[in-house]
Amino acid sequence: MSTYNGADFIEAQIDSILGQDFRDFRLIVRDDGSTDSTLEIVQRYRDIDSRVHIAADEGGNIGSSRSFLRLLELSDAGLFMLADQDDVWLPGKISSAVQEITTLAAKNRSGLPLLVFTDLIVCDKDLNEICNSLWKYQRLNPNICRDWIWLLAQNVVTGCTIIGNAAARLASLPFVLNEMFHDHWIAVSVSRAGVVDYSSEATVLYRQHPDNVEGAKNFGYRYASQRLYNPAKRYSFYRKAGDHFGISASRIVFYKVIESIKRFTLR
Repeated sequence: MSTYNGADFIEAQIDSILGQDFRDFRLIVRDDGSTDSTLEIVQRYRDIDSRVHIAADEGGNIGSSRSFLRLLELSDAGLFMLADQDDVWLPGKISSAVQEITTLAAKNRSGLPLLVFTDLIVCDKDLNEICNSLWKYQRLNPNICRDWIWLLAQNVVTGCTIIGNAAARLASLPFVLNEMFHDHWIAVSVSRAGVVDYSSEATVLYRQHPDNVEGAKNFGYRYASQRLYNPAKRYSFYRKAGDHFGISASRIVFYKVIESIKRFTLR
């Protein structure tokens, strides 16, 4: 878990993680330079539950995406999951994820990078349901995950739902494209080197509030037009991403346009 000024909601999130029906895990927290009481709250949990660890990292404020990838660098676990500071995990999230990736591993050769993600329930700041499916709310097609080029053009993987194996962690390092969100980076890196799959089960109450780093936006014409803002900046990102992953920026843009058109047909 990467934290930053999350005191308003972090207790509910940590409670939901520690209350999982799967108990054999470590919760490693890296604070990204909070100026509120976030770190003190995490320290209280660490003092009462040996599963909670605070990363001894002096990197300071490096941003959410780099902070999550720094946590992957610090991990030596066979499986990893990512947690935002402001959501609530449903009680069977970890056990369901472990079962899904175990099933996926049985279908693939040993040592292959593997990643599984799920849907989410979109909620307001008080956890009142807005939509029972983020994929439906944003008109996302999770099958995109099976082709890394389509996934590069349109991310459908939400970081707080993923579980990955050690090979997936290694495939995601080092993080060299700061313009890319951590979940998008991990998903494309793993899809390109291994296998990404999904479960349609919603495993997270995805809390929306004014301080969300990204959050969920209802897909429609207004949202699509807003995404066209500053096309030069967006093309610069596609060029950098294309250079890294070995694909032309124009091909990424083409895939992005096609997928955006498809989204208007999804319900």
